[in-house]
Amino acid sequence: MQKLKNSTKLFLADDSGAVTVDWVVLTAALVGLGLASMAVVSAGVEDLSGDMRTQMETQEISASFGSAVAWEAGQWDMSNPGIYDSYVAWMDGFEDQQLLDHMNNMAQYADAPAGSGHPVDTYHDEFYIAQDEAISRGLIDPPT
Repeated sequence: MQKLKNSTKLFLADDSGAVTVDWVVLTAALVGLGLASMAVVSAGVEDLSGDMRTQMETQEISASFGSAVAWEAGQWDMSNPGIYDSYVAWMDGFEDQQLLDHMNNMAQYADAPAGSGHPVDTYHDEFYIAQDEAISRGLIDPPT
């Protein structure tokens, strides 16, 4: 019996496994903190990842290096709106350089006020129609 008491005392006094117990407790605490952190941020991360998915699914990819400015043809003050469609069709047949030359030739009338009379009103609109066509072909960037 004495031998059993001595063995029990030695076993209880032995601390060689204490380090293992400490590591198990610390590791469990770290795992618990990690799970708690994930519980706090998971809703935000899930929402953000959903937003990123939506953006990536709806993003349009442009194969050109044109300007990212939103642009739409015909968004200028027309002096002679009746010529728009016929002049667009006419300039559609121009070669690129011919279109740029025509636009540059008409640029002197770009700032002419409406009601300047013929042919200034027509030349004013010709400049902007040519500019719209040059932008749509990617020859120039839209004005900012």
